Amino acid sequence: MSNVHGLAIAGALVCAVVVSSEAVEPVVFEDGLDGEAIYARLLENKLSTSTMEQRTISEDQSGDRQESRFWARFRDYRVDGRPDEDGVISKSVMKYTYPTSRRDAGYLFIEKYRTENEGFNYSRARGKVMRMRTSEETVFGTDFTLEDLVAVKVLDEATYERRPDEELDGVAVYVVMVTYHPESKPQYMKSLLWIDKEYFVPLKTLNWAHAGHERNVMAAPRGRIERHGDAWIPMEIVMTDLSDSTSSWLYTDKVEPNPELSEKLFDPMRLGRNRR
Repeated sequence: MSNVHGLAIAGALVCAVVVSSEAVEPVVFEDGLDGEAIYARLLENKLSTSTMEQRTISEDQSGDRQESRFWARFRDYRVDGRPDEDGVISKSVMKYTYPTSRRDAGYLFIEKYRTENEGFNYSRARGKVMRMRTSEETVFGTDFTLEDLVAVKVLDEATYERRPDEELDGVAVYVVMVTYHPESKPQYMKSLLWIDKEYFVPLKTLNWAHAGHERNVMAAPRGRIERHGDAWIPMEIVMTDLSDSTSSWLYTDKVEPNPELSEKLFDPMRLGRNRR
């Protein structure tokens, strides 16, 4: 999803750790880019609006797999990288098309600046829209949360430390440690990203839970990154839960870049009525 939301990622100078009463000078890289500048490029790599056809496959510990298909609509509300006047960063709506038993069930995600994100779900069985915790409840029976799939974020919601550059499966990548500010109500405590130097797409992302342990890892095959409109989009992402040893795959099969989308599509009360 890109879009979805949520999503993954030499010659650098290495800094030795020295115990001293004096302030430690930050590492200066030959290209002049610090972690914040690299992450800013990642945040810029977004479509303003999109419609996608996507599917997920989840695998449990026994190896059994389950497939779901859905469409997703996304709108970026940022203005010059900042949230709009109501504090909204992005909105996304997703609706099942398969399996038939879940058809028209779906989710709405409203990403907010420095406050709790809003999440809603709808199922025909309940026949009503209900609120949900976007950082805790997994969606479509997978290891992804709504925030993993479609959260955009704003630059000042975290600090960024550039680590020495690496190669990941033969691809040159920037390595950036992102530590989220508590006031931004983050899903994770911190994330380590391996970011493609050409596409500015994370090829790998390792996330830490607030308790301090490694929670999950996302990866995007470099050969499955495609250009749609003015953005590079990973067409395949795998999420692995490091505690439960389960994995889920997100595939984007079709992208319509920058379509006209009515604000009514993102009304929580219309979630049960939204159609293709």
